[in-house]
Amino acid sequence: MKNKLLLTTALTGGLIAASSAIAQTTVTGSLDLHFRALSFSGQGGSAAGVNASRQGLGRETQLNIQNKGKLNNGMDYAAGFSLEFDGGQQACPAGQNSCTDLNEVASVSNENVYIDLIAGSTLLTVGVDHVQNSTRHSAPMVRNILDDMPALGVRATDQIGAKTKEFMHFGIVQQIPGTGISLSAIKAPQGNYGQSDQAVNLSSERNPSYEIGFQGVNVGGVKGLNAHAFTNKERTAVAQGNDIKGTTYGIGYTMGEFGIGADVHKTNRSTSTVTTENNMKATSIAATYAVTKDITLGAIYMRNSLDNTMETERSKTFQVGYNLGPVAIIGHYDMLDGIAGSSAATAEGKQAGVRFSTSF
Repeated sequence: MKNKLLLTTALTGGLIAASSAIAQTTVTGSLDLHFRALSFSGQGGSAAGVNASRQGLGRETQLNIQNKGKLNNGMDYAAGFSLEFDGGQQACPAGQNSCTDLNEVASVSNENVYIDLIAGSTLLTVGVDHVQNSTRHSAPMVRNILDDMPALGVRATDQIGAKTKEFMHFGIVQQIPGTGISLSAIKAPQGNYGQSDQAVNLSSERNPSYEIGFQGVNVGGVKGLNAHAFTNKERTAVAQGNDIKGTTYGIGYTMGEFGIGADVHKTNRSTSTVTTENNMKATSIAATYAVTKDITLGAIYMRNSLDNTMETERSKTFQVGYNLGPVAIIGHYDMLDGIAGSSAATAEGKQAGVRFSTSF
C-alpha cells in the first residue's frame, strides 16, 4: 500500500516539527508458518532424555512502515520501523485454560528501526538491525541453515562476537562505484536495543562495541560472485578478561542453475559467560541447483568446532524450495551429531520441517 503524505514545517514552542517535502510511505509485511519434527538419540539436544521426539508449529509475522523522500538540502532520506511477532513461548500448565506469555515484548522491540541520510553513494544511519552486518551468508542457500538449528540445541550461530547490529547504533555505509562492494562501520554506545529518548541507563548495560566490514554483490563486475567480511569487538572491563570479538567471511558464486560457496563465523564467546574464552568456529559449505525457474534444491554441510568440548558439531542438510508466486514453500531435512560438543556417541539429532512464507 502506498500513500502520498505532505509534511509541513512548523515552529511551535521553540520546537521544529516535521520537515517539508512530499514523501512516500509504504506499508509491507511478511508471514512465516513452520512445522518441524525433531528426534534425538542422546542427551546432546535440547529435548531431555534418550530417544526423545517433538513436533510443533511456529510462526513469525512482521509489519514494516517505511518512508522515503527528499530533504531540504537535496539529500535523500529513508526512515522506518518494524514490528515483529515471533510467537510467544508460552507456559501452559496441564489442566488450565490460560497460558502465560514469556517473551513477546522483547521480540517486538528489537526489530528494524532507522533513519538514513543519503548523499550519492554514502549513507549515514541511526537505528538498530537495519544496515549490512555480520549476520549473513555469501554461500547460496535455499534458506539460512543456522536459523533452523536452535531447536536442536546446536551451538553454531551467525550471531557472533559483540553482536553490534542488535543494539542501537549509528554508522556509515559507503558504496564503491564500479566494484559492487559496500563498506560499512557501525558503533553502539551501549549494549541495548533502545531506551527512552529522555534517559540513558548509566549501569547494567553491556559496554560500547563496533563492527566494520564489507559486502559485495557481483564483485568486480563478475555476475553471480558474492563475498563478505566483517569483524566486531566489544570492550570489556579488566575483570571480565579479553574483549568480546567476532569475525565472519564468505564467498559464493552462482552460474546459471548452479551455485556454490562457503562461509565462516567465528566468536570467542560461544556461551553466556563474559569472563571465559570459549572460541567457536562454524564453517558452512553450500550448493544449490535450480531444477526449474520455480524449484531449487540445496545441500549444506556445516562443521562447528568448540573449545572445551570433546566433539565437533556436524550437520548435513538437504533443502528444497518451491516458488508459487505469492507463497513460497521450503522443506528441509537435517542430520546432526556431536550436538553442543557432547562427547557421547549417541548425541545425534534429526529434524524435518516445512515452511510456508508470504509477503504483502
